[in-house]
Amino acid sequence: MDNTTHPAKHTDAAPPDKTTTHTWGAFLKRARRSRGMSQRALARELGVSQARIAQIENGASTPQIDTMAAYITALGGELTVRADFHDHVTQTTWPEQHPTES
Repeated sequence: MDNTTHPAKHTDAAPPDKTTTHTWGAFLKRARRSRGMSQRALARELGVSQARIAQIENGASTPQIDTMAAYITALGGELTVRADFHDHVTQTTWPEQHPTES
């Protein structure tokens, strides 16, 4: 797969460019639409404006990681960010997974 169909495959060292931002936006838009959710309903759930959702989906702006996580979580998904420093790897997932008590 290329990063057009799966933006998580973007692994370049440089910051995301306009193409990558647009690819993420298109990916999020397809995910929202496939769940039958309007931009307005998603905006209400996230506590942002419908215009902000449109900016993200159209690639006009890159959301902060917390906004991206909230967007994906609101659609029933989870976001995992992994940092690989070759001698150490760390990973965070939203929503946070809480261990069950036994």
